[in-house]
Amino acid sequence: MIPPPAARFCVIGGDGLIGAALCDDLRLQGQPAIASTRRAPIDAKQQFFLDLQGDPEHFRLPEADVVVLTASMTRLAECRANPADAWRANVDAQLRLAEEAVRRGAFVVFLSTNQVFDGMRPGMKPDAPMSARSVYGKLKAEAEMRLLALGESVCVVRLSKVIAPRLQLFAHWRRDLSNGGAIVAFDDLVMAPIAISKVVAGIERLGRARANGVWHLGGREDMSYVAAGRRIAWRLGVDQDLVRVASAAQAGIPEEERPPHTVLAPGDIEKATGVEIADAETELDIGLGFT
Repeated sequence: MIPPPAARFCVIGGDGLIGAALCDDLRLQGQPAIASTRRAPIDAKQQFFLDLQGDPEHFRLPEADVVVLTASMTRLAECRANPADAWRANVDAQLRLAEEAVRRGAFVVFLSTNQVFDGMRPGMKPDAPMSARSVYGKLKAEAEMRLLALGESVCVVRLSKVIAPRLQLFAHWRRDLSNGGAIVAFDDLVMAPIAISKVVAGIERLGRARANGVWHLGGREDMSYVAAGRRIAWRLGVDQDLVRVASAAQAGIPEEERPPHTVLAPGDIEKATGVEIADAETELDIGLGFT
């Protein structure tokens, strides 16, 4: 797939992990990009105000060729504790924004999650029936179905664990390990890491090409959080025994929020975008800036 000429991107959630990285990359390339924010002050040339908890009837989008929906309530425990707010942000707001974008001729890229599957089997394909168990996963599955019903101007990009230096958990781990402190990691919670640079590249290329349908952009391998912690310790040159083993189950994380598998079958994503996905340790290294 050869990307067409430069497109104007509108990023919903420019303050978030993926949204901020996407905007930075687009602007570095000299590509036009405007992003939503809930923060003040607002730079009117690059930002506009939008709160997903606001009234969807008042949502207004700037002119754009591609609208990327990166903002949502992503914390699984928060969605479980506040299902009404989570529905408003993760379903109602997403649909309203997508409808407006499609009406104006823009292409919509909606970011979803491996949590639309129950995780009992690895390598679920893009066309596999969804089987969400967590509240977050069920809301994303509902949003996927509603957005895809809008037609060929929408694509869904399901992600696994996106790794970036500013990701709070790993930033804290790196700080503590670098200072000789111990960290606690779960051995019964897994992730399939993928570096944020590859996620950003994939989103940009799918958006420019208006590649509709469902795409999987995730890590090739599952690894436990203990394994990730030990990899970080090794990369920092500190004792891996500083990574203390704990249980997510004993910490109170529900079974439906700790699936045994999170890896997704990639489908045609590498052929379509040119984004090559490596093994779990390499993706973790790249995402955290060790390589």
